[in-house]
Amino acid sequence: MKKQNIVKKSKDFTRIIKKRNGKSNNYFIINKEENQENIAKFGITFTKNIGNAVTRNKLKRRIKSIIDNNDTIYEKGNTYIIITKKDVLRLSYGQIEEELINIFQKIKGEKNEK
Repeated sequence: MKKQNIVKKSKDFTRIIKKRNGKSNNYFIINKEENQENIAKFGITFTKNIGNAVTRNKLKRRIKSIIDNNDTIYEKGNTYIIITKKDVLRLSYGQIEEELINIFQKIKGEKNEK
């Protein structure tokens, strides 16, 4: 994932999360906002009490890898904030990938219904 595709500012996280425009499942909450650019941007954050720094960084690397390998699951021109829940610690890489793909498909399907 390129640096230009990463959301880092706290005010951006807060603004997008407060809109509550997204979907959730047992492992992730994904909020989205349209941006003016023709690229997708991602911010990854965690709920409280998810392991230590090593665990959180490992999960963040896995999520970034899944996003890079599956570039058709999300729409360009949106900013996504991915909130990871504690239950994700019990999943393998393949299961994490499957859950992320499913939730992104829900978000895409939501747009198509409107």
